[in-house]
Amino acid sequence: MDFTASNEQEMLRDSARRFFADREGDRHASAWGSYADLGWLALVAPEDAGGIGGDIEDILILAEEMGRALAHEPYAGSAIVAMRLIDRTADGDARRELLAAMADGSIRVAPALYEPGRRYALSPSMRATGDGGGFRLSGAKILVSGGGDADRLLLSATLDDGTIGLFLVDPAATGTTVSRYATIDDGAVADVAFDAFIIGSESLLGRIDIEAIDDALDDARLALCADALGGLERAIAMTSDYLSTRSQFGQPLASFQALQHSLVEIFIDTDSIRSSLYQAVAAVHDGDGVARRRAISSCWVKTFGAAKRIAGTAVHLHGGIGMTTEYQVGHYLRRMMVSERSFGDVEHHLARYMALST
Repeated sequence: MDFTASNEQEMLRDSARRFFADREGDRHASAWGSYADLGWLALVAPEDAGGIGGDIEDILILAEEMGRALAHEPYAGSAIVAMRLIDRTADGDARRELLAAMADGSIRVAPALYEPGRRYALSPSMRATGDGGGFRLSGAKILVSGGGDADRLLLSATLDDGTIGLFLVDPAATGTTVSRYATIDDGAVADVAFDAFIIGSESLLGRIDIEAIDDALDDARLALCADALGGLERAIAMTSDYLSTRSQFGQPLASFQALQHSLVEIFIDTDSIRSSLYQAVAAVHDGDGVARRRAISSCWVKTFGAAKRIAGTAVHLHGGIGMTTEYQVGHYLRRMMVSERSFGDVEHHLARYMALST
């Protein structure tokens, strides 16, 4: 992001850009350990658990560089959503020890919140029925980002008294079925089914309400908007370079007025996304819960309402090469398509914005 950044934030941006530049030819190799070594997993963790307790600006600076580099690690889910939910729900030594282990990379937790046939509903149909001294889980979670590689899943389930509990479970335990697959942007996700899965009472971290879950998702939503912004700006830069070097009829494509207009239009649209992101950050700092949620949904609608068009235009301006899987610009379009559906699509956030405005 281009706001007036502190020296520490400039260092974060520079170190992230250098890190991803060094890994450009090896994007698919696991980098979670490196994220821990660089302190990125501790960025969201609270200070009393050995974390940095970074501001939202720190998170967005890092997310923007991840989007620019097409990083594949599930940072938004495991390092933001899971961290926020555990910090809010667990307590005592168990909370501090778990957060510290997540911050140093020794345990990887993937949030499992969405269920089949329920779109973006956060009220779980999965049941956690009391069974002796523990619980019996029945149901399924889908599209768990990083779920195939996670050491633990953080899942929501409805308890016997109708409240929502957050559970920490081992995906490799007997009684779970994990189906791993890749999304169209090469992200690794998993569907997880539980068939009368018995867990001890210690697996219940605590109770939480839907509003608190949604609040935890909001930081990740802003991170994905920043991720999209970084990716779109990189796609536009690639397109500008391509039009400047590719010739047709004896002159560079960049000299054709129609192509210039297309490039300017997507540049303006992307700059508008940055403005919307700044407004959302200001709302986060303002502290008003309703205004913050409205600003974040507005930013999501602005970002992903335009992202596919911007990235699609970048692909179009590259001609045939833009459609090939070997060429990078098309991967930004696929990333936009997946990100837009990660924590509520444009229609979901437009409805959320309208509901919060009444």
